[in-house]
Amino acid sequence: MSTLTGRTVLLTGASGGIGAATAQALLGAGADVIGQYRTGREAAEQAVAGPHQDRATLVAGDMSTPQTARDVWRAAEAVAPVDVLVLNAATIAQTPFNGDDAAWDDGWEQLLAVNVIGAGALLREAVRTFAARGGGTAVVVSSWAAEQGSRILDASGYAASKAAIRNLAQTLARSHARDGVRVYVVAPGVVDVGMGVAGQTAVQRDAVAEGLVMGQLVPAAEVAALITFLASDACPSLTGSTLDLNGASYVR
Repeated sequence: MSTLTGRTVLLTGASGGIGAATAQALLGAGADVIGQYRTGREAAEQAVAGPHQDRATLVAGDMSTPQTARDVWRAAEAVAPVDVLVLNAATIAQTPFNGDDAAWDDGWEQLLAVNVIGAGALLREAVRTFAARGGGTAVVVSSWAAEQGSRILDASGYAASKAAIRNLAQTLARSHARDGVRVYVVAPGVVDVGMGVAGQTAVQRDAVAEGLVMGQLVPAAEVAALITFLASDACPSLTGSTLDLNGASYVR
């Protein structure tokens, strides 16, 4: 309950499925949570609702440009000095390989803007601030697709974007290890909420689960629990590591 007491966490994408589960886990561990959302104010409010909502603050912000991503950092810092960044916000635009050029180009532009350029700008702000203060933690939510390529051809851009932000996280972890900055990467498989199952029927979700080694999707609560553990910095030698969470469906 008290592992994160006194720490302030900036959580991006708080209104999404993984974001909501993570907000609750962080609050339950004692953290003060600053939850970023783009347009889903009501969903963000629900994500932090409960017995610990007095320790939650919501900030609206856009992650699709470097400047607006930096504005998210500054808005959070205006609330309280941030100790931990959880970089969770992302988009999953399609890049249809056999579609027309306009659809391919538009998908790549969206993915790079949010998942790499905006995310990278925010991560840079956090790491520079942490280094100047003598320490801090960043947890970057990537994907198992970043490690093996996507099994879905039209999601190739998403896989590539997640690989890019993972690589940046690894570089920053290496560069600032002696500054007390810890950077971790979480790579979930198919999670039971959020973008991975959006628009699917229960039958479709069951079919996806059946194709996985454990016969089930990754519970969002497990992703949240892992993020919360990493945010505690209980095992700092893990900095730079990518932690797979896919039930042995992909083993490196």
